[in-house]
Amino acid sequence: MSDISYEILDLMKEYGESRQGLDEALAQDHRPQVLYALAEGRENLLEWLEFSGEDQVLEMGSGYGALTGLLAERCGQVTVLEKLDENCEVNRRRNQGRGVIRFLNELSQLKPEEKFQWIFLLRPSAERSLKEQIGQLVPFLTEDGRLVVACANSLGLPYLSGAPRQEDEAACTLGQFRQALQGAGLERIELYYPVPDGQIPGTIYSQRYLPVQGDIPAPYAAYEEGRYACLPEGRVYDQLIEEGDFERFAASFLAVASREGKAQSAVFAKYNRTRKPAFQISTKILEEDGKRRVEKSALKPEGTAHIRSFQDKYEKLKALNPQVEILKPEISEDGRRVRFDFLQGRTLEQKLADEIQDGKAPVEALKKALDFLLGPGEEQGAPFQVTPAFTEVFGNIPDIGGISGPATNLDGLFENWMETEGKLCAIDYEWVFDFPIPAGFVRYRLLYYFYNRYQGRMDCSGLPEFLKNFGISQEHAAVYAGMEESFQAYVHGDGNQGYLANYSHPVITLEELKGRDKELARAKDRILQLQAEVEEKNLQIRKEQEVQRLTNNHVTNLEVMIKDLRHEIDELGKLATYLNGHEALVFKARRKLGVQVNKAFPKGTRKRKLLNYGINTIKHPVRYGKLYATAEGRNRIEGDFQIGDAYMQYGRLSFPQVPGEGKEGADGWEGPMVSIIIPCYNQVGYTYACLQSILEYTKDVSYEVIIADDVSTDATAHLDRYVDGLVICRNSTNQGFLKNCNNAAKKARGKYIFFLNNDTKVTEGWLSSLVSMMEADPTIGIAGSKLVYPDGRLQEAGGIIWSDASGWNYGRLDDPEKPEYNYVKEVDYISGAAILIPRALWRQIGGFDERFAPAYYEDTDLAFEVRKAGYRVVYQPHSKVIHFEGISNGTDVNGTGLKRYQVENAGKFKEKWAKELKSQCVNDGNPNPFRARERSQGKPIILVVDHYVPTFDKDAGSKATYLYMKMFLKKGFVVKFLGDNFLHEEPYTTTLEQMGIEVLYGDWYAAGIWDWLKKNGNEISFAYLNRPHIATKYVDFIKDYTKIKVIYFGHDLHFLRLSREYELDGNIETKREADYWKSMELTMMYKADMSYYPSYVEIDVIHSIDASIRAKAISLYVYDTFKEKLNEDFEKREGLLFVGGFAHPPNADAVLWFAREIFPAIRKELPDVKFYVVGSKVTDEIQALEQPDNGIVIKGFVSDEELERLYASCRVVVVPLRYGAGVKGKVLEALYNGAPVITTSIGAEGIPFVDQALKIEDTAEGFACQTTGLYQNPELCRQMQRSTQDYMKKHFSLDGAWDIIKDDFT
Repeated sequence: MSDISYEILDLMKEYGESRQGLDEALAQDHRPQVLYALAEGRENLLEWLEFSGEDQVLEMGSGYGALTGLLAERCGQVTVLEKLDENCEVNRRRNQGRGVIRFLNELSQLKPEEKFQWIFLLRPSAERSLKEQIGQLVPFLTEDGRLVVACANSLGLPYLSGAPRQEDEAACTLGQFRQALQGAGLERIELYYPVPDGQIPGTIYSQRYLPVQGDIPAPYAAYEEGRYACLPEGRVYDQLIEEGDFERFAASFLAVASREGKAQSAVFAKYNRTRKPAFQISTKILEEDGKRRVEKSALKPEGTAHIRSFQDKYEKLKALNPQVEILKPEISEDGRRVRFDFLQGRTLEQKLADEIQDGKAPVEALKKALDFLLGPGEEQGAPFQVTPAFTEVFGNIPDIGGISGPATNLDGLFENWMETEGKLCAIDYEWVFDFPIPAGFVRYRLLYYFYNRYQGRMDCSGLPEFLKNFGISQEHAAVYAGMEESFQAYVHGDGNQGYLANYSHPVITLEELKGRDKELARAKDRILQLQAEVEEKNLQIRKEQEVQRLTNNHVTNLEVMIKDLRHEIDELGKLATYLNGHEALVFKARRKLGVQVNKAFPKGTRKRKLLNYGINTIKHPVRYGKLYATAEGRNRIEGDFQIGDAYMQYGRLSFPQVPGEGKEGADGWEGPMVSIIIPCYNQVGYTYACLQSILEYTKDVSYEVIIADDVSTDATAHLDRYVDGLVICRNSTNQGFLKNCNNAAKKARGKYIFFLNNDTKVTEGWLSSLVSMMEADPTIGIAGSKLVYPDGRLQEAGGIIWSDASGWNYGRLDDPEKPEYNYVKEVDYISGAAILIPRALWRQIGGFDERFAPAYYEDTDLAFEVRKAGYRVVYQPHSKVIHFEGISNGTDVNGTGLKRYQVENAGKFKEKWAKELKSQCVNDGNPNPFRARERSQGKPIILVVDHYVPTFDKDAGSKATYLYMKMFLKKGFVVKFLGDNFLHEEPYTTTLEQMGIEVLYGDWYAAGIWDWLKKNGNEISFAYLNRPHIATKYVDFIKDYTKIKVIYFGHDLHFLRLSREYELDGNIETKREADYWKSMELTMMYKADMSYYPSYVEIDVIHSIDASIRAKAISLYVYDTFKEKLNEDFEKREGLLFVGGFAHPPNADAVLWFAREIFPAIRKELPDVKFYVVGSKVTDEIQALEQPDNGIVIKGFVSDEELERLYASCRVVVVPLRYGAGVKGKVLEALYNGAPVITTSIGAEGIPFVDQALKIEDTAEGFACQTTGLYQNPELCRQMQRSTQDYMKKHFSLDGAWDIIKDDFT
């Protein structure tokens, strides 16, 4: 049964630790573990034992202390030996004040000379033999001491019938049980048999007092879970009892074993703990000096009145029926116990049961017995009348008439009458009332309990038919049943079994199971039929859904357009209505005049501009006079007429001139870095707007602008009048777009050529993002921009070419801010509207292939040529260009314009690249572009999951995730990153996206990640799940719905770190947290295909728990480059440095320990030394360490640049960790930066051979001494610095790390 010690502590916190509080918790919580932990009925197992008040007791495996309190109250001292601290805490809290209790965790903590009068082994482990467990305890027994052992019977009838058994607890046969005890030298063995079992026994039988037929009305209620009863357990038990075989098949055993101890006087015990406290009693049969007595005892102080009432009841019954005998009570002075003589013989019930022949109820014998027992009382009776006392016990009932006797013995059941010396004697009369009770109810009660016990042997259709034989109608029976229920409520509190009713589960017999099997077979047939129908309908629905999806896309686009137009129309209509109703006559006249003017001078025409100039000259003579009088003004006016209003706003543009021939020189590139080629044919207004945006947003890259004018007839032909600094390349005849570009490229001086359509506007960072990407990665042959429409919708995020040569502008009309459009990726092609290519590669290829002249497919062909030359085509989302698509060449592919070549050239392209197209993704009509959008076909895709986007400059775990993603990219993986908080966090998200990693963020992914996994799971090869609390959220879904191989990286063993913290603080809540993480982490490891931890220490701990777990140690950090120049002038370096985020408790503890116990000793030797503390999320307690003149400087979070400066300027790095687990990233980072490091064994833990590169010291005094000595020895610091670099290159290189894990990624 699972451990719930922490949940028990929570219940105690909520309800209290008293008995009343525990009972309230039992009433509210219905888990079986809670029942077995808190039920007072657990004490029934041992309550009957005889202790002296001075006995020394050893309790092995106390669990939650259910029995410890009882032992402590009745003995001198109890020593509890319990391995789990959390169980000890539960025990300590619930039993405080009940006696002297000592807690130990291991048997080895006992002194060899310690001896005990009692040792209890009540939950022997299944992991070791019972004989071995008993053998190690016997040496601690006094000579007359007793060992009490409880054990489940592996041949127990309930278990053979289908009841579950606790797998972690031992079970054996009766013979094995005896042998284990005798083998330990314990010859005197008293055997007892708890019923129903040893968990919460209601009755204890013994080998000196075994049950008789009918005593065990199995099957008993199931508390752990619903169970099956494949045997008629009650009848089988009766048969076993008849044949003397009960002991071999009892559910469990309890032995009191000793070398020569005296036998216990109790041979039988029965407990009624589900009653109200005033009525809770135990019934025992005691054997003393060869004589047996029956003893009833109050289990609660409130029960003394109930015990004392036996004398009065005896007197009343004795006078009621002289034909029978009544056992005389002997009540103790304190009123807690009453004793009776023990009678030997057969009960009246047994004799009546013998009369059952051939399934026939012994009606006549029962009538005779009823008359004999009840007749005398009924003869003395009077008409029944309801009294307040009656209502209190039996509730309100209808008027049923009848008579009632002067006194009524409700305990006068057939089983409580025994024949002795020829007379019947009442052996139990606990419930005797002197207020009127219907005589019919008493008869009903005797018959009801007889029927319940023997109904299996009588052929009756039910209780009503049985009662009819005795003149009890159904109406009366219903009233009597209500009275019985009320009586049970009076006794128990709720008319049933108290809180036990909340824990009961159904017991299903074999007959019920057979019936369910038939129902199940019919249900399966129906399910198969329905599944076939559903599959047929699903197929039809999928077809209809695809048609609907395509229709919806089209309709959505139209609806957006219609909605916008309707809105504009509505607004204009409202405005027109308003104006028509409110404008004055003068304005109406003016509006009508305006209509006439627009007819005579249409807007946008030269005539209209002339009119406007005339009017404005009159209205603003000074301003417009200057325009007419100056050369610049006249130029603006000319440009306004030739180009448009924008020229009046911006005027003459002037581009910077970059000298140089356009070649690689000694100091780098001589000339502009980029030649921006803008092919033009008329549309000078768009060209000017494009040039103006270039001038405004291109400040960080040197460039030249080449205007490729293809014989324009508008102002483009003399563009140099309006723009300075351009390179004009004007054709003598119209060449078409493609040849125009090729010709212009010949004049380029830039290292790179950028082709930019004239119907575009560029944005901030558009060019530098492309150039820096190409400069950093020589494998890129073409880099292209994200194209968006003027309304903000996406035009293209890279292009897809399918195997049939058809193309997609990926993402067209979608939201350009979605994650899938915002990471650097390789694509099939980039639209020629905005592409960057190295000039050398352009010349190598020969430019655009002129077979595609005049235009279309030339950009796609160029992308294929670039790949053929061994380079990649890459999309850069940071380069955003607004494209007025269609302005240049129209939109009609079927007419006579340039756009028609789009169809013609598709055929040429397909013919040229037929071989290459075979390796492109297939368009099946409804393709998933998951791989096609990034050319990842044939590449393994890995999904990396962590709690958020790695903040690699703030914590070691994030840095490890970040470095491993870099390694995956270098090894050819396509990487997707999922942060469990689904946030876009800067600058970290952009950093990953610029590396080529798609980051899944935003509300859509937060709500739809499971759909995304289902849709794309078959394309993903590996899931690299980080941290247990994150990994467990995803692993089950991934395993259930995909074929993805799961690799789990735990970063550190949380439970190991917390266990070490618990060793320091002793807080049970820390232990609780450690156990929680242990369960989670081990569960995750079992589910993963492989688990990683950053050191052999964790792997050793894992394998010590379960050697079968697939786990290996990997490098925490992975470096592909190392420091080349380090500051070796340690004489000029000063200060001690600590680096670590304070959201991680071990870091806070380390700084506090160093500041309070180590640094003061260092300052005594080095009074001017400073201690710099760097890390994010500084707590108030840490911040408070910095005080004037104490040398402690709390810097908090710093940038990467600042941290690198601190590593280079501080003399020694200290890592004084006292607890934690896993490889410490702060140690590796310091070594990577060449810092001399002093740490503890915890800080160095798991890092292989790290003692070669740093110093280790665990005591505060030693740490201070080592730090002072190193600080005062610059030469030693230099030696350590050199050793750090050799060490890091040897153990933490990228190739070395990959060799460890590469087999897992196959």
